[in-house]
Amino acid sequence: MIRSMTGYGAAERRTDQVRIALEMRTVNNRFLKVNQRLPEGLGAVEVLIEARLRESLSRGTVNVNLVVEPQGAGARAPINTALLAAYWKDVCEFGRQVAGFRPEDVRVEALLGLPGVVGSEDVLLTGIDDLAAQIEGVLKEAIGRLNAMRQAEGDATARDMTAALDEIERRIAAIQARVPALLAEYQARLKERVEALLESVEIAPDDQTLVREVAFFAERSDVNEELSRLSSHLAQFREHLGESGPAGRKLEFLAQEMYREVNTIGSKSSDSEVSRQVVEIKVHVDRLREQAQNVE
Repeated sequence: MIRSMTGYGAAERRTDQVRIALEMRTVNNRFLKVNQRLPEGLGAVEVLIEARLRESLSRGTVNVNLVVEPQGAGARAPINTALLAAYWKDVCEFGRQVAGFRPEDVRVEALLGLPGVVGSEDVLLTGIDDLAAQIEGVLKEAIGRLNAMRQAEGDATARDMTAALDEIERRIAAIQARVPALLAEYQARLKERVEALLESVEIAPDDQTLVREVAFFAERSDVNEELSRLSSHLAQFREHLGESGPAGRKLEFLAQEMYREVNTIGSKSSDSEVSRQVVEIKVHVDRLREQAQNVE
C-alpha cells in the first residue's frame, strides 16, 4: 500500500556511558532532502544517517535532530593539568611583579575557563565505545517508527482516494447514461426551430440537411473516447494504490491526465446535467491530485 510523506519517529538509548536521543520529522517534497542537526564532533555520522535514510525513504524532506550526552564517569571533561600548572606559574610570576596582587585571590573558575584547560565536548564523545554503531541502532529504531506512522497515514489516504474514485466512476456512469438522450433531444429541438423559421414562407424542411446537422452535432459532442480514457486512468490509479513501492509521482501524473479528460468532456457538452457531473468529477480529481502530492 502507499505511504504518506508526512510522519514522525523518535528513539532513545541509555548506557552507563551515553544517552542517545534521535527524532525525525518528514514532510512532502518532490525529491528526498535530509536536514540534520548533530552535536559538534559527529560530522562523520552525518554520512551514515543520510545513507540509512536513503535506504528507507524515496521522497520527502527529513529533519533529523540528534542528541548525544555522555553519562557517568565519561561525562567528566578531562583537565589538562600540565597546561593549568603553566597558567598558574604565569599568575604567580605576575603577582611578584604587581604590587597588591595576590595569586590566591584568583578564582578557580577563572583558571578552568582559560583556553585548553578543560577538554571539549569532542573529547568526551571520542571516549565512548562504539558510538557510531549505537547511533545507527537508535536511527534504525526511529526510522521504523517513522515508517509505521507514514504507512498508517498512507492507508487512511488510500481509503479516501478509493472513495473519490468510486464517486468519479458513479458520475461517469451517469454521463454515459445521459449521452444517448442528448442526440435525440438535439434532433427534436433542431427540427422545431427549423419548422418555426420556415413556417412563414411555407417551405418544408429538408430531412437530409437535418440529418447532416445532427450527425455533425453527434461528432462534435461525442465524449465516449474521453470517458473511456478517464475510466482507464481510474483503473490504473487503483492499481498503483496497492503497490508496495513508491507510487506518488505516478498518481500525480494520472490525476493530471484525469483533469485534462474531464475538461475536454466539459468543453464538448452543452448539456446542463453533463456539466453538473463534470463539475463534481473535477472536485474529486482535485482532491486526488492534492492527496497524491503527499504520497511517497
